Amino acid sequence: TLPPNRPRVLGIMPKRRIAKKRRKKKRAAPTPTPLACSEGLSRLFSGRAGLQITRGQAVSKLWATAKARGVQRGKTIHCDAEMTALFGASTLGFSDVAAALAPHLSRAPPPQPLV
Repeated sequence: TLPPNRPRVLGIMPKRRIAKKRRKKKRAAPTPTPLACSEGLSRLFSGRAGLQITRGQAVSKLWATAKARGVQRGKTIHCDAEMTALFGASTLGFSDVAAALAPHLSRAPPPQPLV
């Protein structure tokens, strides 16, 4: 091949070097941290207080509870009396579920070391 600074000779062009694309390093997915549920949300899910679950588990449990109670219609939850009192809304859409659960989930206190 010709050096890049030589002029074109007899229709032969020097080959251009194509820069290789750099790949971004993939980050490890963060581990889901358990959150402490409010008393009302704990009773809705398990019937007892002091429940600690991740956000994903909370969303799944809410949909499972809605389906078990027969208040789920497609991508909408038509809340019963207990859910309405807890979330303050008569219906929850698919995109409203995470926002409705957020005030009821808080960071769990770190476990106390055994002495």
